[in-house]
Amino acid sequence: MFAFKLLAICLSFFLADKDGVGNAPWIAKSSWKVQAAQSTTPQRRKSSRQQQQQQQRPMLHNQKHESAIRNIITPKFQPNSTPLTHGNHTSNVAIIVSSSRYWFNYRHVTNALSIYHLLKRGGMTDDNIVLMLADDIPCNMRNPFRGKIFSRGITAGDLMENVEIDYAGTDVTVDAFLRVLLGRHLPGEERKGGRSWPTLNENTNVLVYLTGHGGDNFFKFQDGEELMSNDVASAFSQMYELKRYNEILFISDTCQAFTMADEIGVPNVFSVGSSLKGQNSYASHSDTDVGQSVIDRYSKIIKDFVDDAVTLTSGSPSKNMMATNDMESFDEATVAVMERFNLHDALVRIPMNHGELGPNSKVGHADHLCSRRMNQVPLSDFFAASVVEREGQVDRRRVEASLWMDDWSIVADGEDSRHGNYDAEKECAIDREAADENVNQNREEQKESISQKSQKGMSPFSLKFLAMAGGFLLFVNFSSRRW
Repeated sequence: MFAFKLLAICLSFFLADKDGVGNAPWIAKSSWKVQAAQSTTPQRRKSSRQQQQQQQRPMLHNQKHESAIRNIITPKFQPNSTPLTHGNHTSNVAIIVSSSRYWFNYRHVTNALSIYHLLKRGGMTDDNIVLMLADDIPCNMRNPFRGKIFSRGITAGDLMENVEIDYAGTDVTVDAFLRVLLGRHLPGEERKGGRSWPTLNENTNVLVYLTGHGGDNFFKFQDGEELMSNDVASAFSQMYELKRYNEILFISDTCQAFTMADEIGVPNVFSVGSSLKGQNSYASHSDTDVGQSVIDRYSKIIKDFVDDAVTLTSGSPSKNMMATNDMESFDEATVAVMERFNLHDALVRIPMNHGELGPNSKVGHADHLCSRRMNQVPLSDFFAASVVEREGQVDRRRVEASLWMDDWSIVADGEDSRHGNYDAEKECAIDREAADENVNQNREEQKESISQKSQKGMSPFSLKFLAMAGGFLLFVNFSSRRW
């Protein structure tokens, strides 16, 4: 047996020498493995390089934005690029309206607040922003996060921080909206903190933003009344006669939104609608934590694209839009993008190409009555403070930052404001405490009424009760004996 094994080993070596060591079957197999490993090494290096590049790529809200940003905005940061020309205005004012009530219209409030915070990052202060929210969604009993509202998950930041609301609840009406446009405020109608109402004149650019439910030539306020397209046209005509604007940017985010601009006939009014006649405006996505659709597609794409542009052009993620005061809200990187981003690209082209607005939904726009075309107007002419105002903010931040912060701490302690250390739970707790007081009062009244009734009734220690009880026992005893 051993001899046979030895013979087999010798024979194998003989065959190996005959064919050559390099051609031996087992050597050939092992060399094949080496060649395969060597051939796959470049592929592995390539894949690892791709993974590193993917890891180094900035995190964007929408990766589709990257190519558009690099083609539209990035070249305008080059020294030899032709900049957009600013308008001849000296101040910017914004009027933001969310006209819907009820919990299922959560997204309309986030639409308005998303635009609001974008304006704040552009350097606009609450003095020049009129915010109208028809429903107190943050304090709604169905809200799982009391006092807070989110458009992109609970980790993205509370939109209610650093917010000044001028009209809320039932105060948000068609009449109130028109009075704000025309400057006809009612006697005693004051803003929080003693702030004055914005001053509108022939040097003011005005942004009017509406979000809610609407239809053909109408926009609903709280399901109770409607703002008609001829109401808007009439208000703009009066503003023109009163010299209350330099240019107006009118944006409507609702179903059949662009029909709200059908009657406008005065000069220098840019009109934009998130949908055309017979078309709908759709919600973007639902949040499982909130349990509702949290923002509409059109407003979301505007905000997301500016954020992504800031991330790519500045080399870092866009600044957190929630800040403790107006001076921290002013973001120079955001303003730099707005100065190089024209109205047509921001409000029409990008939403149409990257917004996924929904089946057959298209953005409507009009600038035929304006002295400038929309592709000539920088977004900063309406979504940021004017150049004069921004220069003042920068100087104030550099020279008086410490003094400003000291003054602010005094104001925050002395006034009911959302600036500073805002406590969302405490904000909603005010109403809850009042409700608890009413409940406790009702309980006390019920206790008093019960005690009064018990006093009016029969006491167990009264003679009448003892006599009746004794009589009942005697009757039972007598009956048992008889039977």
